[in-house]
Amino acid sequence: MVENRLTLSTGIQWLKEAFGVLSAAPIANLGILGIYLFLLLIVNIPAEYIGLPFLGIILGSMVTPFNAVAFASCGRMLLNKQRPTAFSCFAFGWKPKKTRVKLLILGLIYGVSILIIGKIVGFLSEGAVSNWKAVDGVYDAQSVIQNIPWAGMFVGFILYVMLLGITCFSPMLIAWKGQSIGKAIFFSLIVFFRNLAPIVVLAILLSFAASGGSLVIGTLGGVGAALLAIWGIFISCLAYCCLWPMWKSIFGATQSTSAEDLS
Repeated sequence: MVENRLTLSTGIQWLKEAFGVLSAAPIANLGILGIYLFLLLIVNIPAEYIGLPFLGIILGSMVTPFNAVAFASCGRMLLNKQRPTAFSCFAFGWKPKKTRVKLLILGLIYGVSILIIGKIVGFLSEGAVSNWKAVDGVYDAQSVIQNIPWAGMFVGFILYVMLLGITCFSPMLIAWKGQSIGKAIFFSLIVFFRNLAPIVVLAILLSFAASGGSLVIGTLGGVGAALLAIWGIFISCLAYCCLWPMWKSIFGATQSTSAEDLS
């Protein structure tokens, strides 16, 4: 397994390459995002119907690894001069039965982890938040500033970063390398923190693009609402398209098979 340690500027390169992937196959990438959002909507219906929001989080998380593999597969197919479609990209994670089962379990682990982290953060923040004072349903700014839940914020940030490291590369390690769930989680976490510097740069760039674009669009008045939604879709696609450049830089550009060859 390739374990390159990359420089800060690699984060900029990832963003450039992600834009290239999105520009080369806009329909496929938008289709992947559309299918992912549709699946999230579908799996949340049972949770909404029976009034169990945690169930929606778990079911939605089980879909997430397939989305990661689909976006990364789009970039890999383009490198191999294949024409990606949303369905062919999802096939890399869904069609092989062993891969499908592993990714579902990985998503389940992800969803349960989110719930556990939420409970930990809530427990650590409960004391400070209970001191917030509200007047007519609006929290008093002074009471909030004086009772910032630092412990919950710090621990939550660390745990969520670790969870991101665990899930960043593990779907592709399972789908493309055939690794077990435990091995994929371990290597994903190690590689993530070995290359944390360019990942932070990429996150900062995406955050600036999202917030900066939103601020500019917000000045356009009524038409801005529609443009803001379009901008959100674009930034989401661009962020997911970064998965392939990141994988290629760290693990190498492995040869792809076509979705029709999967069994």
